[in-house]
Amino acid sequence: MHEHRLTTDGRIERFLRDVLGPQRIAERIPLAVTASVVDGEPIPFAEAVARPFAPFAVGSEWGRAWDTVWFRVTGEVPAEWSGADGRHEVELEVDLGYSSRLPGFQAEGIVYDASGRMLKGLEPLNRFVPLPHAGAVDLLIEAAANPNIADDFSFRATPLGHRDTAGDALLYVLRRVDLVRRDVRVTELWHDATALWDLVGQLPDEQPRRRRIVEALARVVDLVDPDDVAADVDRAREVLAVELGRPAHASAHRVHAVGHAHIDSAWLWPTRETVRKFARTLSNVLDLIDRDPDFRFVASSAQQYAWVQQHYPELFERLRTAVDSGRIIPVGGMWVESDATMIGGESMIRQFLLGSRFFREAFGVESDIVWLPDSFGFSAALPQIFLGVGATGFVTQKISWNDTNRMPHHTFSWEGIDGSRILTHFPPVDSYMSDLGAADLAKAERQYAEKAVGSSSIVPFGWGDGGGGPTREMIALGRRKGDLEGSPRVEFSTPAAFFDEARQEIARPPVWSGELYLELHRGVFTSQAETKQGNRRSEALLHEAELWAATAAVRSGAPYPHEELDAAWRIVLLQQFHDILPGTSISWVHEEAEERYAQVRRSLESLIDASVAALAGEGDRALRAISSPCDPAAFAIVESDLGTRSDALGRAVGRADDGGFVLESDTLRVVIDRGGRIVSFVDLTSGRELIVAGEPANRFQLFRDRPAQWDAWDLDENYRRTGREVDDVVSCEIEGEAVVLRLTAGASTIEQRISLSPDGAALDLDVHVDWREDRMILKLALPVGILADRASSETQFGHVHRPTHANTSWDAARFETVAHRWVQVEEPGQGLVVANASAYGWDIQRLDRDGRGVGTLLRASLLRAATFPDPDADRGEHDFALSLRPTRSISDAVAEGYRRSRPPRALRGATPVAPLVRLEGGSAVIETVKLADDRSGDLIVRIYEASGASTTTAVVVDARRGEAQCVDLLERERGDRRDAFAPDEEIVLLLRPFEIVTLRIRLDASAV
Repeated sequence: MHEHRLTTDGRIERFLRDVLGPQRIAERIPLAVTASVVDGEPIPFAEAVARPFAPFAVGSEWGRAWDTVWFRVTGEVPAEWSGADGRHEVELEVDLGYSSRLPGFQAEGIVYDASGRMLKGLEPLNRFVPLPHAGAVDLLIEAAANPNIADDFSFRATPLGHRDTAGDALLYVLRRVDLVRRDVRVTELWHDATALWDLVGQLPDEQPRRRRIVEALARVVDLVDPDDVAADVDRAREVLAVELGRPAHASAHRVHAVGHAHIDSAWLWPTRETVRKFARTLSNVLDLIDRDPDFRFVASSAQQYAWVQQHYPELFERLRTAVDSGRIIPVGGMWVESDATMIGGESMIRQFLLGSRFFREAFGVESDIVWLPDSFGFSAALPQIFLGVGATGFVTQKISWNDTNRMPHHTFSWEGIDGSRILTHFPPVDSYMSDLGAADLAKAERQYAEKAVGSSSIVPFGWGDGGGGPTREMIALGRRKGDLEGSPRVEFSTPAAFFDEARQEIARPPVWSGELYLELHRGVFTSQAETKQGNRRSEALLHEAELWAATAAVRSGAPYPHEELDAAWRIVLLQQFHDILPGTSISWVHEEAEERYAQVRRSLESLIDASVAALAGEGDRALRAISSPCDPAAFAIVESDLGTRSDALGRAVGRADDGGFVLESDTLRVVIDRGGRIVSFVDLTSGRELIVAGEPANRFQLFRDRPAQWDAWDLDENYRRTGREVDDVVSCEIEGEAVVLRLTAGASTIEQRISLSPDGAALDLDVHVDWREDRMILKLALPVGILADRASSETQFGHVHRPTHANTSWDAARFETVAHRWVQVEEPGQGLVVANASAYGWDIQRLDRDGRGVGTLLRASLLRAATFPDPDADRGEHDFALSLRPTRSISDAVAEGYRRSRPPRALRGATPVAPLVRLEGGSAVIETVKLADDRSGDLIVRIYEASGASTTTAVVVDARRGEAQCVDLLERERGDRRDAFAPDEEIVLLLRPFEIVTLRIRLDASAV
C-alpha cells in the first residue's frame, strides 16, 4: 500500500494536540478570586484565613521573588453538573503563570478547603484539584512565587538567590482559575492514543509494529468527529484496544516503576521552601493513592518527614496511614540525602542513626535500602557503613553523569576498602525522575548492562529536584505499558521487590571495587569554603562534646546532654545535604548554613566547657583537654606545657645567609627563601631532602575557572593551562616563632604564617585570604621529591590509594579528588603527609623535570569564585590550616590529620583527669566515645583500623564495667554473641583492614 508518512504523522500529532487533548475538558467556568499578599516568610493557614482579602483579576501579575500570595477562590458547581454519572469529574484547574519547562523550579501552590485541610499541590504539570460534584466552592491557595533561578540552566549570574537582592518585580501572571468538568472517557481515549503514539517514536520505521499502530491511530483520526469527540469515544477506544492488547516479547526488559519525587532539601531555594515542597508533593501523592490501588511511592530523608510532622500535623496523620498500608514507603534511612565523599565517617553513621530512629518512632518501619540518587560520588568506605546500619541494597544513578568513562555495570556488588560488599543498582534509565515515556523505557532496556543474566531494573518516576512527584498521566501511561508489544513491561513496584528479584536472577553479580568517583562536578570539593569549614569544625566539636560529656557522666555523674547533642547533630546533618556542603546552592542557603554552624558552635562550646569544668574542678592550674585519639595523652586532661620555652624543644627560627629563613628542630630543617617558598625540607631523622632542586614548595597559584557549565559544581581539566604564580610579595619576615608571608593576588591578599609544630616534627602553614576574585581558583602547590606511583587520601574510617599518573582514561579523569584530613605520598622508608583542617579538594600528579619523573606535585584547592548559583560565592575572608610532616607509615599521617583538626583545648582547673577509655597496641583508632542513643547509660566506643592492615588491640576502660559487646553501627545487637566480653574479661579485638567496630559497654558510673 502507498504510505504518506509525513502527512499521516502530522495529522495524528495535530489531532492529539488540537482536538483530543482540549476536549478532555467538557466545560469550564471561571471562579471569583481574592488575594492577600504576605510580606516576609510564609504564614500558616490559620493566620492566612483571618487576613483581609482584596479582589484580584485573573490575568493580573502577582508575586515578587520568594513572596507568598494567598488566593481565595469561590463559586458554585452548576446544578447540571451535579451527580456522579461516572462519565465526568469536577475539578479546580489553576494556572499560576508557569511553563511546562523545569516543573520543580517555578511558582507552586497548595490548595486548602475552608476548614484548613490540605487538598492537593499545584505544579506546572499538575494543575488540577478534584472537587465534589455539587455545592459551593470555597478554597484557599497558598501560592509561592519561587523564582526560576535555573533559567533553563544557562548558568548566568542572578540576584534572585536571596530576598535582599531579588528585587520587587512581579514574576508571574495568574492566567486561569476555573471550575472544570472533565470527560473521563475522552481522557481515557487520550491516554490510549498518547501511549501508543509515544511508543511509535521508539520503533524503527520498517518495523510492522510501528506501521500497525500508526494505521490504528490514523483510523481513529478518521473516525472521530473533531467537534464532538465524546460521541465516538467508545468506537475509537475499540480500535486502539487491539494494539494496546498485543503483549510484550517474552524476553522484554522488566521495569520496576517506583513512584518518587527527588526533593532537594535546599538548592535553588531555601530549606523553608523545601518544607512546603514536600507537603505539596505528599498531597499530590495521597490523591493518586486514592485513585489507583497499585500505585506506591517512596521518599527518603527523615528531615523532610519531620518538617511535615511539625508544620502540617493533619497531613502527617494521613501520611502515617499511607505508610501503615504500604502505599508510601520511607526509604534510605538517612536524615537527608547527604554528600557522600566529604562528610566524616561518624557523620555518615549519624545520618542513619537519627534517620532510622525517626522512621522507627514515627512510622514503626526501618529501611534496608540506601537511596542516594543524586549525590556527587561515593566514598569507598560506604559499603561497610551501609552494611553496618542494616542495609542490604544501594541505589544511585548519579554516576551515569560521568564525562569520560561509562560504568560497566548496573546491578553489581560494590566492594569497599575493608572488603565489604553490598548489592548496588544504577537504574539504566539514567534518571531519578522519569515520566515513564517510551524514550526512557527504551533507554533503560537498551543500556542495561547485565541483560545476559538479568532482566529488570528500577525506573524512578515523578517530577523531582523541586518536587511534585508522579502525575496521573504517568500512571496512566505506565498502566498501558504493563504488557505492551514493543515496550519493556512496566510494573508499579518497590525497591525491595526489585532487589529480591535481582538476587534470584543474578547469583554472582559482577564486582566493582573502590570508590565510585563521579567524573563531573569536581569543583564541589572546594566551592563555598566557609560552609565546608563549618562542617569540619562542627564535626570536631561534636566529637569533643560527646567525649567530654560521656567522661563527665561516668567520672562525676553529670547528666549527659542527649537532647542538646541531638539538636546539634540534626543541624549538622541537614547542612551535609548534597547541595549544601558541596557549595552548589543559592546565597540564601549558604548564609543560613553559616548562621546554623555558628549556633552549633555556641551550643557545643557551652557543653564542652560544662563537661571539662565538671571533670577538672575549680582551680587555677593550667590544663589541656586532649581530644585527638592519636595523641599520647588521648582523651585525658593533662598539665599544660604553655610555659615551656620553644628552644627547650629544639626549635629555632632564624635568618639564612642569603636573606631567607631557616626553621629547625631536632628532627626537621626547613629553608624558606625571601619569597616565602620552601627551597629545602630535610627530614633529619633519615637525612632525606624532600624538595626537588628548582621546584620549591609553598607556591600559591591562580587559575582561570570557567567551566563549560555547572559553575559551582564543575572544574574543567583545561583550567590547568591558565595558571600563574602568585609572586607579588608585600613582605616576608620573622614574627615571633614564625615566618610571616604577605602577598597580593589580583584584588586579593594572602597572609601566611609558617612555623614549626609544637613537637618540631612538622611545618605548620596557617593561611588567611581576603578573597576578591571572580571565576578564579586559588591553589597551594606543594611539589615534593618523593616519586610515588600513588597517593593515599583519607576517607571515612580509612584511606584510598589513587594513581599519580594518567595511564588510563579512568586515571586521567581523576584530575581533582577529595581527601579528608590528609594526603600522603611515600617511597619505601620515606613518606610525607600534607594534613589540613579545612580543605577537601586536591590535585595530585607526577612532578617532572628534564623529561623524567622526579617527584609528586600535590596541590590543595583553597578557594573558587563561581558566579552561579551564588554570584558572590567565596568572596570574603578565609582561614586555612595545613602542615607538612615526614612520615614512616600511614599511622603517622593519621596522627597528623587528627593533630591539625582536633587541637588541645586550654582550660583552668584543679586536677588532671585520666582517659575514660584507651587502646593498647595495634593500628586501631578510637573515633567516638559517647553514651548510647537509647538513653540506657551504656558507653559506646567506636574504633576503626586506620592503616589498612589486620591488627590486634586491647580496649582499656577506666571504670567499673559490666558486659561489653560488639554491636552494629546503630548500636543494636548483631544477632550473635561471639564478640561479647564478660565484666572481668579483657577486651581484645582482632580487626581486619579498615574494619569499624562499635563496642557497647555497660557501666557502673558510681565506681571509677
